[in-house]
Amino acid sequence: MSEEQATSADQVTAWLRHHPEFFQTRPDLLELMRLPDPRGEAVSLLERQASILRDRNNELRERLNALLDIARENDSLFEKTRLLTLKLMEAKGLEPLCKTLVDSLKSQFGSDAVTLLLYDRDTSIDGALREHVRIVESNDLHDALQTLLRQGKAVCGILRNDEVRELFPQHADEVKSAAMVPLDFQGRQGLLAIGSFDEHHFRSSLGTLFITHLGDVIARRLADTLRDTRRPEAKRA
Repeated sequence: MSEEQATSADQVTAWLRHHPEFFQTRPDLLELMRLPDPRGEAVSLLERQASILRDRNNELRERLNALLDIARENDSLFEKTRLLTLKLMEAKGLEPLCKTLVDSLKSQFGSDAVTLLLYDRDTSIDGALREHVRIVESNDLHDALQTLLRQGKAVCGILRNDEVRELFPQHADEVKSAAMVPLDFQGRQGLLAIGSFDEHHFRSSLGTLFITHLGDVIARRLADTLRDTRRPEAKRA
């Protein structure tokens, strides 16, 4: 295309932009205009516009379906979280509280691994719960985990191998991603870690609203439960 032809084409384009009604009175011209189609055959301008609109409609429908799926997932997650919160409020004693938490996360939330770290040295855990609940010193944790505790925020993502071994020793070769939330209420209570064998399940971009709420509930229930546990000892003293 010569420079003169390009200028002429630009002028036509500019004129049509300012006179979009031009083709309304000349529909026969639209039928005469033939455009290449991705399928390899020439189609009219009207057919091409219809094809573009269909593609856009399909794209919008897919977006809407994706949003509806997310909404349904959030509704389901909210209901599960609500029921777990009620169960935690009803649990009496430390071990029933911990067992309720672990069992619900594994059965209702489909968690592959659950670890609850507690910092109270005066507390003891017996039986099968020891696989999921451990008494530790916060200063003995991995540096990255201590940083998480200091930040006081829930995080999701892929852990380093040494962090996985520390949090999930029973599943060190299987856990690929995790969600972690510090349990802080009237001082540090501990750390909840939920592991998945799918590295994409707890991706770093995942929202932390629900696990943060769950952490707040657990921290308060732990504080109440541990305080009630110590109360008889204080009376005897």
